[in-house]
Amino acid sequence: MGDYKLLKIIEKKRDGQILSSEDISYFVDAVSKTIQNGIQDSSGEIADRCQIGAMLMAIYLKGFNDFETNQLVLKMRDSGHVFEWTEEQKSKIVDKHSTGGVGDKTSLILVPALAACGLLIPMISGRSLIHTGGTLDKLEAIKQFSTSLEEDEIHRAIDSIGCCIAGQTEECVPADKVLYSCRDMIGTVDCPALIIASIVSKKLSENPQAIVYDVKFGKGSVFRSKEEALETAIGLVKASRPAKAVALLTSMDVPLGRAIGDSLEVLEAIECLKGGGPKDIVELVEALGGELLRVTIGGNKENISETLKNGTALQKFQDLVIHQHTDKDVAKELCYGDAVKALRSKAPYETKFVYSGEEGFVNAIDPLALGKVWKDEYSYSLRNPAVGFLLLKTLGDEIKKGDVWLKFYHQREKISEDHRMQLTNSITVSSQRVQRKLIEKRVYIRDDSVVVEDY
Repeated sequence: MGDYKLLKIIEKKRDGQILSSEDISYFVDAVSKTIQNGIQDSSGEIADRCQIGAMLMAIYLKGFNDFETNQLVLKMRDSGHVFEWTEEQKSKIVDKHSTGGVGDKTSLILVPALAACGLLIPMISGRSLIHTGGTLDKLEAIKQFSTSLEEDEIHRAIDSIGCCIAGQTEECVPADKVLYSCRDMIGTVDCPALIIASIVSKKLSENPQAIVYDVKFGKGSVFRSKEEALETAIGLVKASRPAKAVALLTSMDVPLGRAIGDSLEVLEAIECLKGGGPKDIVELVEALGGELLRVTIGGNKENISETLKNGTALQKFQDLVIHQHTDKDVAKELCYGDAVKALRSKAPYETKFVYSGEEGFVNAIDPLALGKVWKDEYSYSLRNPAVGFLLLKTLGDEIKKGDVWLKFYHQREKISEDHRMQLTNSITVSSQRVQRKLIEKRVYIRDDSVVVEDY
């Protein structure tokens, strides 16, 4: 028969009215009951799913205002376990979220760097989506590494080393799991309010003092336009209250760093943790970390830079890897020896791409083209973490005929003509060197108003 009260709430939103806190709470409770009830008679299950789907479609079509979005975030957060911290820990709990980009391995560097500065980071992270890699997948390229941590393991990590990077626990925002599954089935995945609620509810379940969002725009991003990314950034910051939130708008018109693919990105992260690595990754890590330090214990991006140079961030990363079930000798090899030996697998084949055009400077490298070819080969290889690309030339580099500009580590013996063409055409060269502006804007709340400023 369905739930009559929920029907009235669906009709209210269908007609474009603003839902009350009680309305949204009732809806989330109804979602949670589908988990608690487990397997039920088919008519009951169909009624539940129909009403959840109808409500999601009403939200998709009529939208949510700031109040409704924030209420949905809080009710979803409270559908499961919310972490509790000691008085001493509370002011230092922080987290970061990225909307995803090709070659984005910043979490692997930022989390231990923040811990080395004295902040506490119980990061709940995700897996690969569309053409971008996932933080958990990258970490699982390390031998024995486990991203499945119980609540007590997360607490022990925070108590002992100050950080961890784990997947969503069973108790963490269970309502989101049901809603995301339904959104996927009924075509409402790209609804701004529902995207924001899904992201922020998981972050707030960590009970953080502050959150920094890396909202990307451009070819390799979910958001192609700067305007769309800015709208999302504002929504994320508004919905994150009571936590202090800052969002940075960052460009994803070229891959981030030079490595694309799980194993290769781990190696590049280690390079950065040793004080080296590509300048764009280090710039972004320092900027994101600096924002969190500024709004919590005080400090700035120079403090992050120092942890990368003096080795304290690398030591924290080794501690994190050991805590998450990797053997101590393997972790030591990863951080202080031959890092390749600490990775799970290798790619069977390697192909070098040689530039054959006019001499000049790299003007663009299409991150979407590289991301799509990587995802296709990654899927074919049954998620071999060693599949990926290494860019020997990137934006602004000088390039000549005969230069190797790309290495492709692949599973199939032969690269298809389609993939070869996509990769060959992904590089653009011009006679003038171009400069990349990586970070465009900062978004935050001051005196209860949203501030958007150039970075």
